[in-house]
Amino acid sequence: MTGKIFSKSGTFLIMVFFVFLGCAWAQPKNQARPTVGGPCQYKTYPGQATIISITQSKDHNQSETAQFEVKFSFTPGQIIEEKFARVEGKAFNLYGENFQYPDRQFLTRNSIHVGTVLEGYLNVIVSGTCTPLLFEFPDLKQEN
Repeated sequence: MTGKIFSKSGTFLIMVFFVFLGCAWAQPKNQARPTVGGPCQYKTYPGQATIISITQSKDHNQSETAQFEVKFSFTPGQIIEEKFARVEGKAFNLYGENFQYPDRQFLTRNSIHVGTVLEGYLNVIVSGTCTPLLFEFPDLKQEN
């Protein structure tokens, strides 16, 4: 009878049980599950963005409000240490709410035209797997 209880498959099941039990003991009870993509940490570089072009987006439907592709260059106030984040000579898109191209109301509300200079921040990822570069412009008003 003992042979039947501890057959090869029975031994395997007991080993699996102890492996799962050991993993459960190793995991702190109050520890939350890891967040996908995070947690992430960023280094912040203050600087200025200059609007270099504004063109009507081809991606909108005729029934929607016209949206505009707004491109800017960013000049950091200090040397960016992370080589992958060097922004000199590059153009970036300015997005409005929900990461969509801004509409005419957004441009008017924020007095955005070619040559406009915006104070802002370049956030460069230093740990985690989130978006590597994020721009932040605190003075931009999303809605009235």
